[in-house]
Amino acid sequence: MTVGRQDLVDELAREMPGYISASVRYQMAIADQLDMPLADIHAIGALREFEPIGAKRLAELMGMTSGAVTRLVDRLEQSGYVRRSPDPTDRRRVVLRVVGERVAEIERFYAPMGLRWQRQMAQYTDDQLRFLVGFLRHGSESAQEETVRLRAGGRAHGTRRRRDETPEGSRGEP
Repeated sequence: MTVGRQDLVDELAREMPGYISASVRYQMAIADQLDMPLADIHAIGALREFEPIGAKRLAELMGMTSGAVTRLVDRLEQSGYVRRSPDPTDRRRVVLRVVGERVAEIERFYAPMGLRWQRQMAQYTDDQLRFLVGFLRHGSESAQEETVRLRAGGRAHGTRRRRDETPEGSRGEP
């Protein structure tokens, strides 16, 4: 029986949520092994991807309030995973950078999965690998764009109040 294009597209659409959920659970298991909040693991990942960045940009990427990201950065700095340093282009600003030696300690938890990926990638042709690289890049871009869209039209960060709610006695300022 020949599987048609639409059947393949439908099958891919059914598989993708499971793949994403398994990846999130894997991240959670790593955070558990390190006795770290999942947000800290994700922040380290965001810093590796975008560094050097300021705390404000990290808060935007993580969907966190400035106070929450300050506490997160304090934890990461105290644990030696992150360092604050002067912004080379603006001395009034501080930027965040990961400490490579400490992050290498986290990477050991990813090593077994890395070996699995290497074995899996060895089975693919160069054209298939090029396709996968493009697919992942496009998927990442789409996820980032949708994250921005969701936060712009709804809750900008993890505050417990909605935008249309204001605490009693406040002036309704964000």
